[in-house]
Amino acid sequence: MSKRIVALEPSIAAIFVALGQGAKLVAVSEHCSHLADVAHLPRTPSSWSIRAEDLASYRPDLVIASAPYRQESITALLAARLDVLCLAPESLADVYRHIDLVGRITGATDRAQKLIAAMHQEFDVIRQNLMGRLRPRVYVEMWPKPAMNAMPWVAELVELAGGEFVPLPPGRSVTDAEIQAADPQLIVLAWAGAAQINPEVVYRRPGWRELAAVRTRRVVTVDEMLLNSPGPNLVEGARRLAEVIHSFEKR
Repeated sequence: MSKRIVALEPSIAAIFVALGQGAKLVAVSEHCSHLADVAHLPRTPSSWSIRAEDLASYRPDLVIASAPYRQESITALLAARLDVLCLAPESLADVYRHIDLVGRITGATDRAQKLIAAMHQEFDVIRQNLMGRLRPRVYVEMWPKPAMNAMPWVAELVELAGGEFVPLPPGRSVTDAEIQAADPQLIVLAWAGAAQINPEVVYRRPGWRELAAVRTRRVVTVDEMLLNSPGPNLVEGARRLAEVIHSFEKR
């Protein structure tokens, strides 16, 4: 059983904390400032830019990375004879599998199954509370230049929170023409790595002024860690999406 683990992404660290296994972490990603339970741990670069020398002093017996990562970075870790586990989640099903995997790695299988069951239950409650209501077209943007719509698991969250995710498919660059054709009624900004986002940026975009969401000034921001980090925090992300989608009906 691994006892000295480095988590290169916030989602991985969050899973360890949720399973009560934070003590097995010896270092975490520099992007974990929102996780109070690992605030005392040393910080490392992320999966994208990590180097073997960044990890030498921690003597990890397992390094867990998650997409997006550079093949060159991971190859360098392997060349340094480090054991590396790479995750590439796309769907909520993948998130559940990874929680189960961390549970098995740490000997916390029961806790992992309870966490997965609790997430299912919370999502079901959100879905049931919004049944029969209007389903506005929702565009979730995770990066502005070039514009990219959110990952597939976010599309699932939008649907269960009472919206219609547009444009499909998720997790890719989108053109102005695609956005115009989809004509979202609500735009959610959750830019990766952005501490603050000004919705006025969207209102000023050329070619976007005739979008329903822009004409009615329905552009909102959501903490990107609630949506872009595929872990237990997605429950709170779904609640936040449900709030902003439900508020659409009240205006």
